[in-house]
Amino acid sequence: MCSMTISNRIVDLYYECSGAGPDVLLVHGWASSGRMWDRLVRDMRHEVRFWSVDLPGFGASTLSQDALGIDINGHMAALFDFCDQQRIRPQAVIGHSMGGMIALKMALARPRMLHTLLLVCPCVTGRFAFNTHQLFNSSVARFLMQNSKRLWEVAQSDFWKQWLPMALYADKAADERVQHDFQRMSWQSAVSGLDSMARENLGPYLERIKHPALVIVGGSDYTVPPDEGRLAAGCLPNGRLLEFDTAHHQPLDEEPERFAAAVRAFLQAQGVLTP
Repeated sequence: MCSMTISNRIVDLYYECSGAGPDVLLVHGWASSGRMWDRLVRDMRHEVRFWSVDLPGFGASTLSQDALGIDINGHMAALFDFCDQQRIRPQAVIGHSMGGMIALKMALARPRMLHTLLLVCPCVTGRFAFNTHQLFNSSVARFLMQNSKRLWEVAQSDFWKQWLPMALYADKAADERVQHDFQRMSWQSAVSGLDSMARENLGPYLERIKHPALVIVGGSDYTVPPDEGRLAAGCLPNGRLLEFDTAHHQPLDEEPERFAAAVRAFLQAQGVLTP
């Protein structure tokens, strides 16, 4: 495995490259990092060369203090620049949650850049569970979010961490990773990421994406409604749905062996891997 940070005036972009084989780009979701893919990378590193990037303002990638934030299009542009710098054209892009939305945007913007898509609990039309996305559609809510830096600092503190219950579906290691990643994300990226997701609706454009696509959803997901993934699988011309009935928003943590097997089978079916 090699790791490196690519720097420019605005962002220090951290990434890891692991394994040998066809290139696969891993795109994490909101309040997460490339560490979420560690188990998949371990399971398939002898078959695939994984490129795991911490999106700007998340994980070990940092934004400059004067940056105004970065939205979905900004994350997409950063990943395109990354692929161009590394001279790779991914055989697959695997995106989780917000990362699934970014992967769809990549397929729309530069369809020849990638060969296949694998979307995990993707946000597609900007909907969050319990209709919380509607909070971002009012001027009052946007004002509060834009002036919430101090609140985020409190929420990310160690004092507050002790009062946060462990996710019922996560083991201790996954829970600690999620909490650590939440503490590391920048306020700018947290706010602009949520706001831009809530404003995005890719539903009308899904039929334009011709790539073979596997959509994995957790039937008990209460972060992003599973109907988001079901919509994508039904509207993508070459989409297929795989539902983990009892999983929540992290099927790769909850059922890691089944998840890796599904990824492997899909890549084999598309000719990316040899059966």
